[in-house]
Amino acid sequence: MAKLKVGIVGAGSISELHAKGYKDDPRAEIAAVCDVNEDRAIHKSLAWGARAYYTDFNEMLRDPELDAVEILSPHHLHASQAIAALRAGKHVCVERPIGLTHDEANQVVRQAKEAGRILQVYEPCLFYKPLLDARNLIDAGEIGRPTNIRISANIGKATSGVWAFEEDASQMWRFDPKMSGGSPMLFDVGYQSFCISLFLIGTVDKVDVWRGETEVGQGRILDAPSVAMWKHFQQDCFGSLHLNYAPERRLRTDYHPLEMHITVGGTRGDIHIIRSSDPTQLESPVELRRDSRKVFYGQKSTAFEDSFVRATRNFIGACLGECEPLLGGEEAQQLLMLTRAYHESSRRGRAVLLEHG
Repeated sequence: MAKLKVGIVGAGSISELHAKGYKDDPRAEIAAVCDVNEDRAIHKSLAWGARAYYTDFNEMLRDPELDAVEILSPHHLHASQAIAALRAGKHVCVERPIGLTHDEANQVVRQAKEAGRILQVYEPCLFYKPLLDARNLIDAGEIGRPTNIRISANIGKATSGVWAFEEDASQMWRFDPKMSGGSPMLFDVGYQSFCISLFLIGTVDKVDVWRGETEVGQGRILDAPSVAMWKHFQQDCFGSLHLNYAPERRLRTDYHPLEMHITVGGTRGDIHIIRSSDPTQLESPVELRRDSRKVFYGQKSTAFEDSFVRATRNFIGACLGECEPLLGGEEAQQLLMLTRAYHESSRRGRAVLLEHG
């Protein structure tokens, strides 16, 4: 069987995590790398064994040997690049978000259907094994009826220098609302939190946000500390996100210095989940607390990058007809709607209701 040949678009820090999924998978290979920074494109193509590199996205799409592309560019390019790749007959895996507006998202989904190609919106948290374990425990009734979900997200300083907002020029696009889609952490933390909440509990119908700001450099304002609250649809279950920027806290990580603590409370007990890019954190990734006792699940060795590998391999399998993408276009549209509501609430200073049905 011929290997699936994939082109990586955008060779920034996140691309290293995406590339790991192809490293030891005999079904696929990274055949090309595209980045506007030629030195970076050359470096990554050599590191990953790609046969070609490009600085022009449309030129890469004309490569007849490429079967699929992964789009890791700044947010404002996602929809237009996904549409162009689908029209060129390529399968598409696009980092969150699918687009910046509902209209963009609709165009991408429509083009995927017309082209008859796979469309996956990349969301590694859905492939994080402790989160899957927690979902199984909730479905089994171990905490009774869920009544709340609380997410604490902390952004620290990475020893690797990733997300060095103060001095990294490559991060400037995050602080331009037209390029980021609203604010620096809107789609990195806000979107991911809603994805987790939908996966564990279900649909949301009301969002309210209190947004704080921290200046991290000249002309660079980070949307933290911030707090969001939401209500789940047709059930007495409420959610909250506490987003904190902790520049004096160092995480020993090669990746993004983000640590999330997720607690789901119910009528019988609660479950605590940790998702951290720091491999030195010592707590169990899943803890069930019920009846005055604690039960620990999962292994400390559960690595942050493992979920990225599983997400990439889901895309490979979908392209080869072995499975369906876990997060397709329609599901990504719902998450975009929630994230836009988060942004509108923070902008207007009042709650936003979502329509269902």
